[in-house]
Amino acid sequence: MNAEAESSGRNAQPEAESTRFRAPVTDRVNVEPAIIRGMTVTEAKVISLVTVPVFLLLGGILLLITGFWQFILVLGVAGPLIALWYASAYLQKVKRGRPDGYYTQAIHLWLARRGLVANKFLSHHGQWDLGRSLDLNLAHPYELKEKAAKAQPLPQRKTP
Repeated sequence: MNAEAESSGRNAQPEAESTRFRAPVTDRVNVEPAIIRGMTVTEAKVISLVTVPVFLLLGGILLLITGFWQFILVLGVAGPLIALWYASAYLQKVKRGRPDGYYTQAIHLWLARRGLVANKFLSHHGQWDLGRSLDLNLAHPYELKEKAAKAQPLPQRKTP
């Protein structure tokens, strides 16, 4: 019985290794995979979170004007899908020839320049300053200056 368990354990090891090389290991991917025309899941979520309320509001306005409740249903479903398709085409153009995460950093810098978010990158234009003035003389910093030494009177001791 013990010999069978050892032999089955040895056979299970190569099967697991071969399965590992055949199936994609998603926990080792550094970049989020594309799902629709180069758009990632996070991008699709952001676009849907923006477009669903917009199209539901538009459907509600059309419901109030016309009285047809079907506008909410049609615009609430079809509107975000159409917007997702065209947004993915736009993102394809923006992403083409650029490294991963380029446009997210560009959006963050754009928002930071307008003061909408805190800047997490160095974006100083101009000269850097140490925050103190530099005395550019060649004297040793611990040497007493003659004027300063003459100006200070020596303390006099009073003997009782």
